[in-house]
Amino acid sequence: MSAQSRVLSAPAAGASFWVLLRMQLSRLRRSWRQYVVVSSAMPTGIVLLLRAMSGPVPRDVALQVITGNLVLSVAITSIAMLAQQVAWMKASRTFDYFRTLPVPSAAVVLSILVAYLCFALPGMAVVLFVGRLLYGVGMQVGIALVPAVLLTGVALSGIGAVIGLLSRTDQLAGLLGNMVMMVVLFLGIIPAARVPAAVTAISWLIPSTYAVHLLMALLGGGAPLWEWLRDGGALLLWALALFTWVDRLSYRVD
Repeated sequence: MSAQSRVLSAPAAGASFWVLLRMQLSRLRRSWRQYVVVSSAMPTGIVLLLRAMSGPVPRDVALQVITGNLVLSVAITSIAMLAQQVAWMKASRTFDYFRTLPVPSAAVVLSILVAYLCFALPGMAVVLFVGRLLYGVGMQVGIALVPAVLLTGVALSGIGAVIGLLSRTDQLAGLLGNMVMMVVLFLGIIPAARVPAAVTAISWLIPSTYAVHLLMALLGGGAPLWEWLRDGGALLLWALALFTWVDRLSYRVD
């Protein structure tokens, strides 16, 4: 299919995306329970464990534990599980099928990423509820969380998709995805004051750090505008860069 035939108008591209997204969700409907359970159980269990092992904690520490596990909910599906799925799709040449459709390749990739992000949303809701109940901290849950979660999801999904496309097997992709997910976990829930300065500096090189800080600012309130712009802008740049890379990797000629 020629490049010209893949260029659609904005309404047509939007319609094609929703069709592709429904295809992805339909394909995953038989296994949705395991995605929802895992993305909910692990972060919630970590919140419970940390609360049981600690006494009273400052509000900012409690918020970081909660937001770190919110990001973990996204990382479980969008990095670990997605990496393995994308590696399988590459090995089975599933992407060749999508090449035959009159839709932009970007819409195909985005539909896969958003489908996996959907499975993280119930886990995030559970973490918010349990975290607020256990730590007794007030949080500002507003509409601004929606674009923040979407940016987080696309950025972390981009990492998972890149891992999957660069891995030779789905087993290797799953292993690498879980290793990256653990990095996201530890850097997300440990306050910067409790880790070496070098580790803190390195943590600002990965998108999950910006996601944790942005969600903390939104839930906690009172953060200066420049922090919101820094974290949101960094996530947007990460999402665009990773999405572009994924788009090129998934449609390159073998």
